[in-house]
Amino acid sequence: MKIQTFLKNHPFLFAFFALIVSRIAGIGTIQLIQVLRPDWSIQNELGWLLMTVYAGVVVSLVYWTDTADLVGLRKPASRKEWLLMLPMLVLPLFILTMNGVSTWGPTQNLVLCIAAIGVAVNEEVLFRGILLRGFMRWGSWVAIFVPSALFAVSHATNIFQGADVTFALYETLWTFASGIMLAAMRLRNKSLYPVIVFHIILDGVEYFSTGEYGVHSGSFPISWLIAFALLNVVLAVYAVTLFYKSNKHSEQSPALQA
Repeated sequence: MKIQTFLKNHPFLFAFFALIVSRIAGIGTIQLIQVLRPDWSIQNELGWLLMTVYAGVVVSLVYWTDTADLVGLRKPASRKEWLLMLPMLVLPLFILTMNGVSTWGPTQNLVLCIAAIGVAVNEEVLFRGILLRGFMRWGSWVAIFVPSALFAVSHATNIFQGADVTFALYETLWTFASGIMLAAMRLRNKSLYPVIVFHIILDGVEYFSTGEYGVHSGSFPISWLIAFALLNVVLAVYAVTLFYKSNKHSEQSPALQA
Protein backbone atom coordinates (compact mmCIF):
# COMPACT_ATOMS: atom_id res chain seq x y z
CA MET A 1 0.00 0.00 0.00
CA LYS A 2 1.32 3.41 -0.94
CA ILE A 3 1.98 5.78 1.93
CA GLN A 4 -0.47 8.27 0.40
CA THR A 5 -3.25 5.68 0.48
CA PHE A 6 -2.34 4.64 4.02
CA LEU A 7 -2.48 8.22 5.29
CA LYS A 8 -5.71 8.85 3.40
CA ASN A 9 -7.32 5.89 5.15
CA HIS A 10 -5.95 6.79 8.60
CA PRO A 11 -6.74 10.47 9.24
CA PHE A 12 -5.42 10.53 12.83
CA LEU A 13 -2.03 9.22 11.72
CA PHE A 14 -2.18 11.65 8.81
CA ALA A 15 -2.80 14.55 11.20
CA PHE A 16 0.16 13.48 13.35
CA PHE A 17 2.33 12.98 10.26
CA ALA A 18 1.37 16.41 8.88
CA LEU A 19 2.06 18.04 12.24
CA ILE A 20 5.52 16.48 12.57
CA VAL A 21 6.62 17.00 8.96
CA SER A 22 5.43 20.63 8.90
CA ARG A 23 7.23 21.36 12.19
CA ILE A 24 10.44 19.77 10.97
CA ALA A 25 10.26 21.78 7.74
CA GLY A 26 9.43 25.01 9.56
CA ILE A 27 12.06 24.75 12.28
CA GLY A 28 14.64 23.53 9.76
CA THR A 29 13.97 26.57 7.55
CA ILE A 30 14.32 28.92 10.51
CA GLN A 31 17.58 27.32 11.62
CA LEU A 32 19.05 27.66 8.12
CA ILE A 33 18.20 31.35 8.06
CA GLN A 34 19.60 31.87 11.55
CA VAL A 35 22.94 30.49 10.37
CA LEU A 36 23.14 33.56 8.14
CA ARG A 37 21.32 35.92 10.51
CA PRO A 38 21.80 34.70 14.08
CA ASP A 39 20.32 37.95 15.39
CA TRP A 40 16.90 37.13 13.90
CA SER A 41 14.45 35.40 16.25
CA ILE A 42 11.14 33.62 15.72
CA GLN A 43 9.38 36.08 18.03
CA ASN A 44 10.54 39.22 16.24
CA GLU A 45 11.54 38.48 12.65
CA LEU A 46 10.76 34.92 11.58
CA GLY A 47 7.44 33.89 13.12
CA TRP A 48 5.51 34.77 9.96
CA LEU A 49 7.80 32.55 7.89
CA LEU A 50 7.40 29.67 10.33
CA MET A 51 3.60 29.90 10.04
CA THR A 52 3.82 30.07 6.25
CA VAL A 53 5.99 26.95 6.02
CA TYR A 54 3.64 25.08 8.37
CA ALA A 55 0.64 25.97 6.22
CA GLY A 56 2.41 25.24 2.94
CA VAL A 57 3.54 21.79 4.05
CA VAL A 58 0.16 20.79 5.50
CA VAL A 59 -1.73 21.86 2.35
CA SER A 60 0.85 20.16 0.12
CA LEU A 61 0.43 16.91 2.06
CA VAL A 62 -3.34 17.12 1.71
CA TYR A 63 -3.07 17.36 -2.07
CA TRP A 64 -0.30 14.74 -2.14
CA THR A 65 -2.62 12.24 -0.39
CA ASP A 66 -5.58 13.25 -2.59
CA THR A 67 -7.67 14.21 0.46
CA ALA A 68 -8.35 17.85 -0.42
CA ASP A 69 -12.03 17.22 -1.15
CA LEU A 70 -12.41 14.96 1.88
CA VAL A 71 -11.04 17.54 4.33
CA GLY A 72 -13.15 20.34 2.87
CA LEU A 73 -10.96 22.15 0.36
CA ARG A 74 -13.88 22.58 -2.03
CA LYS A 75 -16.64 25.08 -2.71
CA PRO A 76 -19.41 25.49 -0.12
CA ALA A 77 -22.75 23.82 -0.68
CA SER A 78 -24.21 27.18 -1.79
CA ARG A 79 -23.48 30.90 -1.83
CA LYS A 80 -25.86 31.28 1.09
CA GLU A 81 -23.26 29.66 3.33
CA TRP A 82 -20.98 32.67 2.88
CA LEU A 83 -23.77 34.97 4.06
CA LEU A 84 -24.36 32.84 7.15
CA MET A 85 -20.77 33.61 8.20
CA LEU A 86 -21.47 37.35 8.33
CA PRO A 87 -22.65 37.49 12.00
CA MET A 88 -19.23 36.18 13.00
CA LEU A 89 -17.65 39.39 11.78
CA VAL A 90 -18.80 40.87 15.08
CA LEU A 91 -15.59 39.39 16.54
CA PRO A 92 -13.10 41.40 14.44
CA LEU A 93 -15.42 44.43 14.77
CA PHE A 94 -15.25 44.05 18.55
CA ILE A 95 -11.45 44.04 18.42
CA LEU A 96 -11.46 47.13 16.21
CA THR A 97 -13.84 48.93 18.57
CA MET A 98 -11.89 48.10 21.71
CA ASN A 99 -8.32 48.29 20.44
CA GLY A 100 -8.42 50.13 17.15
CA VAL A 101 -5.96 49.27 14.42
CA SER A 102 -2.57 50.65 13.53
CA THR A 103 -0.24 50.67 10.56
CA TRP A 104 3.23 49.44 11.28
CA GLY A 105 5.11 50.34 8.11
CA PRO A 106 5.08 48.49 4.77
CA THR A 107 7.29 45.60 5.85
CA GLN A 108 5.51 44.96 9.14
CA ASN A 109 2.11 45.24 7.49
CA LEU A 110 3.09 42.59 4.93
CA VAL A 111 4.47 40.35 7.69
CA LEU A 112 1.23 40.61 9.68
CA CYS A 113 -0.87 39.76 6.60
CA ILE A 114 1.26 36.74 5.72
CA ALA A 115 1.22 35.54 9.33
CA ALA A 116 -2.59 35.77 9.45
CA ILE A 117 -2.93 33.73 6.27
CA GLY A 118 -0.38 31.13 7.38
CA VAL A 119 -1.92 30.62 10.83
CA ALA A 120 -5.48 30.43 9.50
CA VAL A 121 -4.71 27.93 6.74
CA ASN A 122 -2.55 25.75 8.96
CA GLU A 123 -5.04 25.59 11.84
CA GLU A 124 -8.16 25.14 9.74
CA VAL A 125 -6.75 22.38 7.55
CA LEU A 126 -5.38 20.53 10.58
CA PHE A 127 -8.25 20.94 13.06
CA ARG A 128 -11.38 21.52 10.94
CA GLY A 129 -10.05 19.44 8.06
CA ILE A 130 -7.93 16.40 8.82
CA LEU A 131 -8.81 15.88 12.50
CA LEU A 132 -12.50 16.62 12.05
CA ARG A 133 -12.65 14.03 9.27
CA GLY A 134 -11.10 11.47 11.58
CA PHE A 135 -13.55 12.09 14.42
CA MET A 136 -16.53 11.87 12.06
CA ARG A 137 -16.47 8.09 12.53
CA TRP A 138 -18.04 8.72 15.95
CA GLY A 139 -20.58 11.19 14.62
CA SER A 140 -20.87 14.88 13.86
CA TRP A 141 -21.09 16.08 17.46
CA VAL A 142 -17.88 14.32 18.47
CA ALA A 143 -16.24 15.80 15.36
CA ILE A 144 -17.35 19.27 16.44
CA PHE A 145 -16.40 19.18 20.12
CA VAL A 146 -13.27 16.99 20.42
CA PRO A 147 -11.09 18.79 17.81
CA SER A 148 -12.28 22.07 19.35
CA ALA A 149 -10.98 20.96 22.74
CA LEU A 150 -7.65 20.03 21.15
CA PHE A 151 -7.65 23.41 19.38
CA ALA A 152 -8.07 25.14 22.75
CA VAL A 153 -5.30 23.08 24.38
CA SER A 154 -2.92 23.99 21.55
CA HIS A 155 -3.48 27.67 22.36
CA ALA A 156 -3.03 27.10 26.11
CA THR A 157 0.61 26.26 25.39
CA ASN A 158 1.16 29.96 24.58
CA ILE A 159 1.69 30.39 28.32
CA PHE A 160 5.03 28.63 27.91
CA GLN A 161 5.99 30.88 24.99
CA GLY A 162 5.87 34.18 26.87
CA ALA A 163 2.17 35.02 26.60
CA ASP A 164 0.44 36.97 29.36
CA VAL A 165 -1.02 34.26 31.63
CA THR A 166 -4.44 35.87 32.06
CA PHE A 167 -4.78 36.47 28.33
CA ALA A 168 -3.70 32.90 27.55
CA LEU A 169 -6.26 31.43 29.96
CA TYR A 170 -9.13 33.40 28.45
CA GLU A 171 -7.79 32.64 24.98
CA THR A 172 -8.10 28.94 25.80
CA LEU A 173 -11.77 29.47 26.67
CA TRP A 174 -12.68 31.41 23.56
CA THR A 175 -10.69 29.20 21.20
CA PHE A 176 -12.74 26.25 22.45
CA ALA A 177 -15.93 28.18 21.69
CA SER A 178 -14.61 29.45 18.34
CA GLY A 179 -13.47 25.94 17.46
CA ILE A 180 -17.02 24.70 17.99
CA MET A 181 -18.33 27.60 15.92
CA LEU A 182 -15.99 26.96 13.01
CA ALA A 183 -16.37 23.17 13.10
CA ALA A 184 -20.17 23.45 13.03
CA MET A 185 -20.04 25.85 10.09
CA ARG A 186 -17.50 23.68 8.30
CA LEU A 187 -19.81 20.66 8.57
CA ARG A 188 -22.87 22.67 7.60
CA ASN A 189 -21.41 24.24 4.46
CA LYS A 190 -19.19 21.22 3.64
CA SER A 191 -16.24 23.50 2.95
CA LEU A 192 -13.19 24.91 4.68
CA TYR A 193 -13.04 28.02 2.50
CA PRO A 194 -15.54 30.21 4.41
CA VAL A 195 -13.99 29.38 7.80
CA ILE A 196 -10.46 29.96 6.45
CA VAL A 197 -11.45 33.37 5.08
CA PHE A 198 -13.11 34.31 8.37
CA HIS A 199 -10.08 33.09 10.33
CA ILE A 200 -7.75 35.20 8.18
CA ILE A 201 -9.89 38.31 8.77
CA LEU A 202 -10.09 37.70 12.52
CA ASP A 203 -6.38 37.05 12.98
CA GLY A 204 -5.46 39.88 10.61
CA VAL A 205 -7.47 42.40 12.61
CA GLU A 206 -6.03 41.04 15.86
CA TYR A 207 -2.45 41.26 14.59
CA PHE A 208 -2.85 44.77 13.18
CA SER A 209 -4.50 45.82 16.43
CA THR A 210 -1.63 44.62 18.62
CA GLY A 211 1.34 44.55 16.26
CA GLU A 212 1.99 40.98 17.43
CA TYR A 213 1.07 37.61 15.97
CA GLY A 214 0.41 34.36 17.74
CA VAL A 215 1.60 35.09 21.28
CA HIS A 216 0.56 38.29 23.06
CA SER A 217 2.75 39.32 25.96
CA GLY A 218 0.81 42.48 26.84
CA SER A 219 -2.05 42.54 29.34
CA PHE A 220 -5.68 43.27 28.47
CA PRO A 221 -8.55 44.47 30.69
CA ILE A 222 -10.49 41.60 32.27
CA SER A 223 -13.75 43.11 31.05
CA TRP A 224 -12.42 42.98 27.47
CA LEU A 225 -11.40 39.34 27.81
CA ILE A 226 -14.73 38.29 29.36
CA ALA A 227 -16.77 40.12 26.73
CA PHE A 228 -14.78 38.60 23.87
CA ALA A 229 -15.11 35.10 25.36
CA LEU A 230 -18.89 35.55 25.74
CA LEU A 231 -19.20 36.71 22.13
CA ASN A 232 -17.47 33.53 21.01
CA VAL A 233 -19.86 31.43 23.11
CA VAL A 234 -22.91 33.19 21.60
CA LEU A 235 -21.60 32.64 18.08
CA ALA A 236 -20.83 29.00 18.87
CA VAL A 237 -24.49 28.55 19.85
CA TYR A 238 -25.51 30.29 16.61
CA ALA A 239 -23.33 27.98 14.48
CA VAL A 240 -24.38 24.81 16.30
CA THR A 241 -28.04 25.78 15.86
CA LEU A 242 -27.54 26.29 12.14
CA PHE A 243 -25.79 22.96 11.83
CA TYR A 244 -28.45 21.17 13.87
CA LYS A 245 -31.21 22.52 11.63
CA SER A 246 -29.40 21.60 8.42
CA ASN A 247 -28.50 18.16 9.77
CA LYS A 248 -32.08 17.49 10.87
CA HIS A 249 -33.35 18.59 7.46
CA SER A 250 -30.92 16.31 5.63
CA GLU A 251 -32.03 13.35 7.78
CA GLN A 252 -35.67 14.03 6.95
CA SER A 253 -35.10 14.58 3.23
CA PRO A 254 -35.06 10.88 2.18
CA ALA A 255 -38.40 10.30 3.90
CA LEU A 256 -39.89 13.39 2.33
CA GLN A 257 -38.64 12.36 -1.10
CA ALA A 258 -40.05 8.87 -0.68
